[in-house]
Amino acid sequence: MSLCAYYREMTDPLISYLSGFISPERFERMKTVLSRRTEYLTVVLEDLHYSQNGSAVIRHCDAFGIQNLHVIENSNRFKVKNHAVRGTLKWIHLNRFNEGHNNSRTAVEKLKSDGYRIIATSPLAGGAAPGTFDLSAGPAALFFGNERDGLSREILDHADGYIQIPMEGFVESLNISASCAIILSRLGSRLRESDLSWQLPEKKYKELLVEWLKDSIKKIDYVMKDYPN
Repeated sequence: MSLCAYYREMTDPLISYLSGFISPERFERMKTVLSRRTEYLTVVLEDLHYSQNGSAVIRHCDAFGIQNLHVIENSNRFKVKNHAVRGTLKWIHLNRFNEGHNNSRTAVEKLKSDGYRIIATSPLAGGAAPGTFDLSAGPAALFFGNERDGLSREILDHADGYIQIPMEGFVESLNISASCAIILSRLGSRLRESDLSWQLPEKKYKELLVEWLKDSIKKIDYVMKDYPN
């Protein structure tokens, strides 16, 4: 049995209990989506100016199966436009770096300690294209800079590699939302077609399934009172 099939078939008392409060179709949809989720790739946004771009990236992460989104808030607070996100934020994890003097450095150090390569998305010459980027070298944190200045020197100096979208016209770069969608779509497709261990570990899969179930059930506090601990 494949890992994906195993996750779909495994049982857990709490999951079994909670699944009885939603439709079977909804439950199957959750399991299918989770079976395609990954933490092998993660997205990092540095100091975005415009909330609509951040909101669009949230939707892109959900659409392309990226579970974790990190935001660095040095000068600009990351704001979410609810009408643009349309409820997708509850399906991914949003992590903020905003408590220090140099939040970019903190983000780099944290993600490196978690085993990620720091990959700067930049139009600089020499960056790999999404179709040739080496996924087998290990998990990658994809850093996107703000709309005016791009990525900071802090990120560029500590990057383990670069990725860029080949351009055939006169423009040198795309809007951050468009760039993110293109890169995630291409890398995500290549990752899921590979032999790499990109799926969520069993423990994480079950934790997220419980989280999603609870978020989908009305009056969950009352529902949990009747759960036999």
